[in-house]
Amino acid sequence: MKSNAKIGKIATELLIRYKTVLILVVLAAVFASIKPVFLDPRNLMNMFKQTSFVAVTAFAATFVITLGGLDLSVGSTGAAVGIVLSMMLRNGVPIPLALLAVLALSIVFGWFNGFISVKAGITPFLVTLSTMNIYRGIAMTLSRGRPIPIVAKDLTNVFGNGTVLGVPNPVIIIILTFALTYWLFHHSKFGFYVRCIGGNEEAARVAGIPVGKIKILVYLLSGVYACIAGLILASLMNAGMSDLGSTLALDAIAAVILGGTAITGGYGTVWGTLGGTLIMGALNNGMSLLGANTSQLILVKGVVIILAVLLSNLINKQQSKL
Repeated sequence: MKSNAKIGKIATELLIRYKTVLILVVLAAVFASIKPVFLDPRNLMNMFKQTSFVAVTAFAATFVITLGGLDLSVGSTGAAVGIVLSMMLRNGVPIPLALLAVLALSIVFGWFNGFISVKAGITPFLVTLSTMNIYRGIAMTLSRGRPIPIVAKDLTNVFGNGTVLGVPNPVIIIILTFALTYWLFHHSKFGFYVRCIGGNEEAARVAGIPVGKIKILVYLLSGVYACIAGLILASLMNAGMSDLGSTLALDAIAAVILGGTAITGGYGTVWGTLGGTLIMGALNNGMSLLGANTSQLILVKGVVIILAVLLSNLINKQQSKL
């Protein structure tokens, strides 16, 4: 009996630790059995490329959600970045100056989200719900709802269409941002403070952690990552478009939750977020190969997320009984 209980405990611990991998393997097996081309290296590389902007956004969302907040404005920030960048390049502004301008814009957007949330005491959900519309409105007003082509092909190659040794540049961006995010989250004082605040904000404040400052910095970081995602999106489309990234925030949040980060805050995992992003990418790619339309894809994604959360809750309950 003891050995069975021990085996059950070990199995539960493995499920908890590797549930994201399990979901990803099951999805890959299902899609590959129906469409063997799913596992073709070229298809997988394309899947990573098309998921890159979600991955980058989700890495930042790991900080935000671990902190106990939400940022719904990232997609709108990305759209504004693409519009402003394309307009500046069209008017002859040098590429480095245009990049610095959109980076500064994203920093201001992110800082504003954090500042209003902290100083006005408004929940981040309501703040970013409002700024999601404000930033999208800015993009639509500047572009008048029309796409603005990016005239600098060198720039679109760097962030979207180029390759290095056969690896698409957006995939390289995933690797670089993952490495930076992992270090920040797991090995820096900043990441430690984020986890402490998410776990118990009052205790963190008593311990001398500058809670307000860290919260603002987290939303500022989210703005910077949204800028990178916006550059990737605009480069892949070769144009700034006011409707780009309309589902980016929800996809990123879903990826973070699928990866095992606690929606209530206090616990997060960057590896899990990467796995959750790959699950979202596998769903998008696999359903496309099966000829699914957008409405069917949205339906399936919703079902998978619900099942993943139910599985997580079931596993956690089983662990508490052991």
